[in-house]
Amino acid sequence: MAHRSTEDIYLSNWYTVGGVLWTCIIAIVAILPWYQYGLGQVSVSGYFMHNAVGMWFTPLALGIFYYAIPKVLSRPIYSYALGVFAFWTNLIFYPIIGAHHFLFSPLPWWLQTTAIVFSVAMLVPVWGGSANFLLTMRGRLRYMIHSYPLMFIFVGVVGYLVGSTQGTFEAFRSLQQVWHLTNFTVGHSHLTMYGFVTFAIWGGIYALLPRATGKQASVLGMGVHFWLALVGSFIYVISLSIGGTIQGLDWIHDKPFIQSVVDMKPYYVWRGVGGLLMFLSHIVFAWNVWKMTYGRSAKTVPLASKTAEGLT
Repeated sequence: MAHRSTEDIYLSNWYTVGGVLWTCIIAIVAILPWYQYGLGQVSVSGYFMHNAVGMWFTPLALGIFYYAIPKVLSRPIYSYALGVFAFWTNLIFYPIIGAHHFLFSPLPWWLQTTAIVFSVAMLVPVWGGSANFLLTMRGRLRYMIHSYPLMFIFVGVVGYLVGSTQGTFEAFRSLQQVWHLTNFTVGHSHLTMYGFVTFAIWGGIYALLPRATGKQASVLGMGVHFWLALVGSFIYVISLSIGGTIQGLDWIHDKPFIQSVVDMKPYYVWRGVGGLLMFLSHIVFAWNVWKMTYGRSAKTVPLASKTAEGLT
């Protein structure tokens, strides 16, 4: 970036470099020892665990979107200004919201309330960034149907939009009373980290790795990976979301704890089904990466290809 030939910094660089710099700050804050006693330790724990997601994984995944989507579609991003706006509002609003994981705890009430307010404010960068991606893909549905890299990216964008919006609603005290410390939170974390970040990484790899190696995974291989991962994660998230809600309601109604365990049994079974499908998709993904790198039978594609058809 220091030796760039143009004055502007492209959006993917904003997010990638920002994620690296923010992570350095987060790591330093997390290991400083002198305030990590009692409630200070709780507060820093909330700061670290949430910013590891929102200031490290999220900007890197968004950086992939801003680089791969224009490459796959061979068209510019919808709005550079909207991307920069989402970047800076994410930086302003995100760092404090980790405290919403400790509602009704001994942490200061004002800190908890501030975390809730900033969680609502996070709708600004989330909806702004998601709109930027979806408007860039507007009118290219035909490419999406015939391009698994773009389908992975599209699922990642939807996962970012839905999962982050769900996180905002989870921050409200009324809903925390039901969902806090239940399996609903586990389902939510998989919706964001898996449905958003992991699908973004997969889409970026399938879109960009063939440009470096000249080798392409088969359409069948990418299709098997996509549908196993999508269906598996859907079953996983939905089952834990329903089961976690029932679990929380059991606690609110003062039922014995073992009753919540019994009520979760069928949802744990479905979680296992979804997790198995996800695991199988990872094996297929490893095979596809091998074909795109060392595999002899992989289809060779032109390195200069910039169309979605060239990535199917």
